[in-house]
Amino acid sequence: MSDRYAGDVFWFTSNWDGSGMQNAVALEGQTLSVDSYGFLYTLLGYLGMITTDDNSTTFTVPDLTADAPTGFTAYMVTQGTWPPSNDVGILRVTDSPYTGEVDNWSGDYPPSGWGACDGSLLPVSQNTSLYAIIGPTYGGDGQKNFALLSIPGSVICLSGYWPQRG
Repeated sequence: MSDRYAGDVFWFTSNWDGSGMQNAVALEGQTLSVDSYGFLYTLLGYLGMITTDDNSTTFTVPDLTADAPTGFTAYMVTQGTWPPSNDVGILRVTDSPYTGEVDNWSGDYPPSGWGACDGSLLPVSQNTSLYAIIGPTYGGDGQKNFALLSIPGSVICLSGYWPQRG
């Protein structure tokens, strides 16, 4: 996960096989070891977003499953640059996105390689990687076209990296 900030939260497809993602954890309310995830423990504790056991050896991450778009899971980056060095005060997309990653965007048009999460139809033949990830979950005929999810103010990566399993 190069070019990512530790602590970044991003949405990724729930069609994942559950084996995990390298350098990121799903935010599903699970309990983690402070020894294994010390940075995350410090960051979330600073933000007042965790509960710990009496000995502070484990902590529970937030559960964002109810806030996730249909078919997506929230993940938090556990390793990377901290603190962010180029805070420009606007929502941004990462420099090394995953195909199918959903991120916030405050611009008028999606950046290159991203599509607006506006429910529009895309041809399967021109977007095979993204189709392999989300399929016809949000609409389309599943043969010639498929629909993007609809989340105002968000974009989805049309072609990027495939996340490494951890």
